[in-house]
Amino acid sequence: VEVETARSEVFLDHTHRKGAYNKKNNAALIRQTALDQAKADPNDPFTFARVKTHLENGLCNLDDYGVTFKRVSVDLLNFSDQVIGRKMADVPMKIRRA
Repeated sequence: VEVETARSEVFLDHTHRKGAYNKKNNAALIRQTALDQAKADPNDPFTFARVKTHLENGLCNLDDYGVTFKRVSVDLLNFSDQVIGRKMADVPMKIRRA
């Protein structure tokens, strides 16, 4: 029991130090990673907060999350299916989550 308690304390200490380092040195990268994850999954309103919390608290590495977007052209149609314009949209192609 004492060995497991010691391991847990070491893990928690390491996680705490890693989280403090991430908050200090990787704040902009953490925010951008969380925004990309939220953009890739618009149906989950908690994605941004969850990813940001995981990264800020040292529970995951920055490499654990990643999104690759592809730019595609989308036709804008009216009610009679006539093309009235086009716009560019970013579509998530590869999503990596912890």
